[in-house]
Amino acid sequence: MSKRNSKPKSKSHKSSPHPRPKTRRRSPSNSPPVSQPKTLPRFLPQLRTRFSLAQLLGAFQLLLRQTHLQLALQPIEQTFYDRLFSPAVSLWYLLFQRLHPDHSLQAAVCDAHAGGADALGRPERRPLSQRIRSRATTAFSNARQRLPLAALPCALSGQAQVIWESVQDACWRGWRVLLLDGSQVRLRPSADLLAHFRPSSNQRGKAYWILMRVVAGFCVQTATVVGSTIGSPQLSEQALAGQLIAKTIGSALYIGDSNFGIFSVAAAILQANQQCLFRLTKDRAAKLLGARARRAGCLDELVRWSPSARDRRRHKAKDPLLPIQVRVLMLRMLRPGFRPQQLYLVTTLMDRNTYPAAELMELYGTRWQVELDLRYLKAQMDLNFLECKTADMAQKEWLAGLMAYNLVRSLMLNTALQKNIPCSKLSFSATRRLLLGWLTDWSKSADTAESWTELLQAVSELAQPGRTNPRPNEPRLKRHVRESFPPLRGSRAAARKKLQNC
Repeated sequence: MSKRNSKPKSKSHKSSPHPRPKTRRRSPSNSPPVSQPKTLPRFLPQLRTRFSLAQLLGAFQLLLRQTHLQLALQPIEQTFYDRLFSPAVSLWYLLFQRLHPDHSLQAAVCDAHAGGADALGRPERRPLSQRIRSRATTAFSNARQRLPLAALPCALSGQAQVIWESVQDACWRGWRVLLLDGSQVRLRPSADLLAHFRPSSNQRGKAYWILMRVVAGFCVQTATVVGSTIGSPQLSEQALAGQLIAKTIGSALYIGDSNFGIFSVAAAILQANQQCLFRLTKDRAAKLLGARARRAGCLDELVRWSPSARDRRRHKAKDPLLPIQVRVLMLRMLRPGFRPQQLYLVTTLMDRNTYPAAELMELYGTRWQVELDLRYLKAQMDLNFLECKTADMAQKEWLAGLMAYNLVRSLMLNTALQKNIPCSKLSFSATRRLLLGWLTDWSKSADTAESWTELLQAVSELAQPGRTNPRPNEPRLKRHVRESFPPLRGSRAAARKKLQNC
């Protein structure tokens, strides 16, 4: 192996603050370095709680019973008959479909026959397993469609609030830190989906798969989803982020990559009385700083940010766009064995004494956690592809998948609080499997507190061991399996017609 190929390679990402490895270089004397933190930021304390084990169990049962769904249904002018699949049972089985390896409707109906949702019914009524007769999926399918879409974002917000209240002293200088990022979900084409989410096209024509764009906000301390907005691929992630920011409850500090470091998102942050810490591209930072951007070293300046002509054209509100005051940071990062890298940040935290530049850079280093959270959503919760035929059901399944993800995160959080271990040491996939097994016997267990204690012990025993050696750098490449048939281009109907003409 040649010497050139034996050098380690690091993962490259457009928004990752970590530079590529190279030989160690000395920084210029006029550019004071800012060292890259090797551990978690100091503002992230050890998780603590003010609740006992029984109270945490009660909070978790509150999440399972979805009692906050009733509050979300109150503003909606829709009445529900007393059916087998009530709104609470329908929402629970939407979550169950994401937790279970079999996402089909038949698996949910079989669980209802086995008594999986008996604890969600009213005490004066007979259990659901004794009242349900048919094993057909028609009743559950209709119940999923009757469930109002507007109630699910409210239920997700209420669920995140219940989890947040179980943690004590989790704010950073009074702000709840939220990580912002977006992604896309693949759907199979149908008439309703084609009308709502237009497929993308290139030189080969229109794509077969439908893409649904999503933007989500993750709590940096609990790793739970606090909210999400959904739109078509023609709607930008910045526009969806503005909708999510406008619905923020409480005081929040949003952290995002350079995709969100634009004027419109920063203006939406200030309009919602929130704070932000975004990365800037080098060109955008040069426009804001002017000649000061060519200076070497670190820079911390207050800048007046004016909207561009494109921002004014896209602005649809009656009030005109006004310039905003922001703080631009230019930091030089140094790591032993890595080449120096210039990092540009923009924030609405204007006080230099309260929010030092080095601490803000350390805080921005936590942004990479959102990439891992999105990977858990797609790989572990199987939200990368949704088998739906309508736009409403696609959005419901996405939001229900986020709530199921929060259930797993809540169990990991409870285990970390009780066993006094870092939440990052716990295995997400193992926790999901143990949670599904516990839920199977939840309504049948005579002593829920004892089974809950055993569940927390089982999750803590599957904690990931500490690494004695550093993880090797891996290339962002995938080895494809050789296929027996060539890929299908265009529609299947055109391929059938071409086959008949041969």
